[in-house]
Amino acid sequence: MIGHRGTPEDENTLRGLRDAASAGASGVEFDVWWTQDGVPVLSHDPTVDRTTTGHGPIAAMTASQVRALRTKRGEPVPTLREALSFTAARRLTAMVELKPTPTPAQVDSLLSVIRTTGAAPYVVVHSFNAEAVQAVRRAAPELHTALTHEKTPITGKEATRYGTSLNVSRFLATPHAVRDWHTAGLKVYTWTANWPPAWDKAKAAGVDAVLTDRVEAYKEWARTACDPTGTAAP
Repeated sequence: MIGHRGTPEDENTLRGLRDAASAGASGVEFDVWWTQDGVPVLSHDPTVDRTTTGHGPIAAMTASQVRALRTKRGEPVPTLREALSFTAARRLTAMVELKPTPTPAQVDSLLSVIRTTGAAPYVVVHSFNAEAVQAVRRAAPELHTALTHEKTPITGKEATRYGTSLNVSRFLATPHAVRDWHTAGLKVYTWTANWPPAWDKAKAAGVDAVLTDRVEAYKEWARTACDPTGTAAP
């Protein structure tokens, strides 16, 4: 089970990542944009308006300007280095979603952080943006990568063009589709499943991990529903 953006109360913050891990998540998912001076930071949106007391696009701010902001609950905006230092120390799977297509310099900064924090064995770099995934695969084919996909069916053969995993909408994760993806050698992550009927469906389909906003509730459901030896390792 993967904590989607950490937790919804403190999304894309270190507090959210800590709370998801404390509640029993075996991994966390979070989103990345780059600042004007080339530092990858955690944010789902291209601007800071929704999640912080500040205003404006991240790409127009320096890292120090972004770091000076606080969320509505008083949390700072973490850098990717801070997030991966946390996950690597605990051997948590870290699903790093790239929001823009990174420039070569941004890819270099991403890879530098992944490698220097020791997070590489636990990271899955993923994106809805196929070009972003391919840019990382070209630069670092040894990393775990995944296409994040929704709406239309995708075969295992197609999905393997983007890496070792597939992060797919729960509406596409049928038993037949999951068998095809597994046969292609892919790990299958599904999102965002927040209630027992969706968890039951994901279990019946045979996915490897579920991304959820309700970590504690999922953990309680899984006590009787799931194999306790399961893992979300990439």
